[in-house]
Amino acid sequence: MTNFAPRLVLVLALLLAACGGQVDVAPTVDASPPASRTPLPTVTPLPQRTSRPTVTIPPTSTAPPPIEAPAFTDPSPLRISFQTPDGILLRGYFYPAYRKNAPVVVLMHQFQGSQELWHSEDAGFIAWLQNWPPAGGPPTPSALGMLPPLDPNTTYNVMTFDFRGHGESGGEKPQDSSQYIVDARAAYQAAATLPNVDPQRIVGIGTSIGADAVVNACEANCRGAFSVSPGSYLGSDYSQSASLLIDQQKPVRCMYAVNDGPSPATCWSLAPGTYYKIFAYPGIKHGMTFFVPRKMESDFGVNIIEFIEEATK
Repeated sequence: MTNFAPRLVLVLALLLAACGGQVDVAPTVDASPPASRTPLPTVTPLPQRTSRPTVTIPPTSTAPPPIEAPAFTDPSPLRISFQTPDGILLRGYFYPAYRKNAPVVVLMHQFQGSQELWHSEDAGFIAWLQNWPPAGGPPTPSALGMLPPLDPNTTYNVMTFDFRGHGESGGEKPQDSSQYIVDARAAYQAAATLPNVDPQRIVGIGTSIGADAVVNACEANCRGAFSVSPGSYLGSDYSQSASLLIDQQKPVRCMYAVNDGPSPATCWSLAPGTYYKIFAYPGIKHGMTFFVPRKMESDFGVNIIEFIEEATK
């Protein structure tokens, strides 16, 4: 008789289920602590990129005068948006220099990437270019110390953006690769209208398709381009575009790894000279890999700054 009650409960439960009734079962709760995770490496924290309102730059065939605004009080970025001639809305961020009328460095990302690559991979590359005075003490080393401290009087505006169909920008990824050049031209024009910039001193630095775009679209107020792993990917011959800039005495730089696809041949499609320099490194690095601190070449930062100074003097 001692086993009768539990059997009766079981029989009643089966009868209820057979008749369409419902038997409630309490959820299982795992009270064990979560598994520990390997901590991520420490990187320089990014400024809050949504702390300021978005500035929409109207589409125009000729860039309007830059916006006069009170001097910036901190390096926090301003979210921007601008339109291409064919109506695609592109979005980006503007990181101000600490002085008015400083040059603008426009960063162009690689295919299937986004402007986030500049924020996540560079470990301080943007902040290094801005070079805001430290709040007491020596400058914070960038890229784990791989980027050299800059002269206190050196400061640059920085602009990033997403190509159409990438990241925060509208549109679809282009079927016609020349549309990336359209986006790059619009970015250069937008850079000239940013607050407190020198609209006549704009340079481009790009990786992969961005390495081609910074050269292919460098016109008018663009003063030079630094290509990391180009490949004539956008339907426009790199050597022809670079030659046009060199003829105008605008400096061009070409960086590649020796085992990286078309990049070596692309860089060497022109002979080095006064306004054209080539930087070759071993291995198979491509694009943003050059900006990863543990893989960064020892002369990388020096080459970048020498280029910007020559282009914007």
